[in-house]
Amino acid sequence: MKKIIATILGINLSVFAFSTSSISLLNGKFDGNSAVYDTQGGGNKTTMTFETLTKGNVGDVFFFADFCKTSDGQLYNSTNKQWIYAEVAPRLSLSYLTNTDLSSSFVKDYFIATQYNYGDNSDFRASLVGLGTDLNVPGFDYFQANLYYRHVDLTIGTTDYERDTYQFTPVYGTKFGNSGFSFKGFVDLTGYNLGTQNQLLYDLFKIEGKPVQVGVEHLYYYEFKNDFTSSNPHVHTNVLQAMIKINW
Repeated sequence: MKKIIATILGINLSVFAFSTSSISLLNGKFDGNSAVYDTQGGGNKTTMTFETLTKGNVGDVFFFADFCKTSDGQLYNSTNKQWIYAEVAPRLSLSYLTNTDLSSSFVKDYFIATQYNYGDNSDFRASLVGLGTDLNVPGFDYFQANLYYRHVDLTIGTTDYERDTYQFTPVYGTKFGNSGFSFKGFVDLTGYNLGTQNQLLYDLFKIEGKPVQVGVEHLYYYEFKNDFTSSNPHVHTNVLQAMIKINW
């Protein structure tokens, strides 16, 4: 019990042995029909993304924030030309909490997986809880698989909506030997939509051993079920963005 309390309060900070952060700048033409991603008139959007990951024996915490800006305004809301979207995803290791090695040849560890999503557009909130794993998958440096129960609250116009569904989220990445190229991405699959973002990056040069990378990100989003509005039941976004990323 003391270990669990200390974990929740963040007292036992020594168990977090690894931390990495980055800032990315992305730009692409968002001409789909998503109120979340796309722009008025299909114009360009610039996104600055801050990411940080801290991990250790107790588990891991991933956080990112997207700061989005477009001169054309957001689709269906032309006056909104900049907005923020953020997620924080803490996971608690069951091996650590039970003081038992739960690893196998395929599964590195199991986690109590949680997540909180925030978007200032439409006053969007999502709370998630479920089970996560770290897996040994050939060809990948890391591979997570997380299955959540997901509760969503948002406001469209003057109407408040709620939604309960599942979310399955694999997260993966690998380096291609000593070529300088790397690949990373994730998939979010819920009972209502599919979203995925994948990056192909090249190490341009290094600052104090950490790479400055250039490359592309492919963003794909599709809503196959929409109970919030019947006017646009099949939302679709498919964008290739140029990007630069600074790691430390």
